[in-house]
Amino acid sequence: MKPTRRVGAKGLLALVALTLAAIGVTSFDSPDASGDNLQTLPNPSASTTSSSSALALDRIRQALASVEVAGRATGIATVLDGDGRLITSLTAVGPNDLADVRYADGHVVHARAAYKEPVLDLALLVPLSGRYTTGLLASDKDPMTVELRAASLAAGRPALGPSKLKGRIDAHARDGTSLSGAWELEHAPSSGGPLLDPNGRVLGIAGHACKNVDASACVDVTVVIPILSIRIFLSHTPANALPPSPWLGINGTPDTVNGIRGVRVQAVAPHSPAERGGLHTTTDLIVVADGQPLDTPERLAEIVSKHAVGDTLKLSVFAAGHYREVAVTLQASP
Repeated sequence: MKPTRRVGAKGLLALVALTLAAIGVTSFDSPDASGDNLQTLPNPSASTTSSSSALALDRIRQALASVEVAGRATGIATVLDGDGRLITSLTAVGPNDLADVRYADGHVVHARAAYKEPVLDLALLVPLSGRYTTGLLASDKDPMTVELRAASLAAGRPALGPSKLKGRIDAHARDGTSLSGAWELEHAPSSGGPLLDPNGRVLGIAGHACKNVDASACVDVTVVIPILSIRIFLSHTPANALPPSPWLGINGTPDTVNGIRGVRVQAVAPHSPAERGGLHTTTDLIVVADGQPLDTPERLAEIVSKHAVGDTLKLSVFAAGHYREVAVTLQASP
């Protein structure tokens, strides 16, 4: 993990802003175009309603998750669209490196706080299983000129409501770093809750800071961390702040039997998904994965890589003159 950097108000303005697209997200209106299998966390963005506004509102709700620590909801996390990682307030995570994330459909996964920035009170959560990429993008609107919505916890789940800015706030982080670019809302949202423009794009994230009442004490205040600061935070994310790689657990080689091409299983790792799925060495030829014909181990590895830990990979295996279907649940690479 990179060392924490102090980012003052002048430093924020001096840095070049990066868009959320720079970390691999898609447009707000576009579905995930990768075609990845979302079996573990079903993509709930499809809706039966014909109203575009209702569709947009539903999509926003699906992109919000509650952060839970020790079984208690402590804040809200926002999924980065097309990416699957989540951004939240460090206050919601606390000193822990692990938290639970509860999605709108009720599915709960463990997540790792892969990057923390105490000055900005931000944390990047990486799910340890599942692949859920329906999320939100950054806004380029001026929050002083548009109607606003903010997300807060209601009965432990994210809920949207109208919001208004009080204006800029003279606040600082606990180490004394100035946060003069932060805003204050009339009604404080929950930790990590996003502030949204009318199009459902993120203007900022609710975090915590100190309000200057006197020099000897920190009076906690909820502030909105602006999107520029969030972009800078994301641009500093360590390269290893990624979800765990899925693992099948075989060694294979290209082979052809009676004109049937596939990947011959040469070795199966102990306690691997392949072993639990009943794959056998020397006899098994994997000919299809996820409905796609195989001819090399590299092609199989490519298909596996498009999944997430916890996903089910469906294989068609040829052995002893017969085909059989095998379903394996992928796990994290050891």
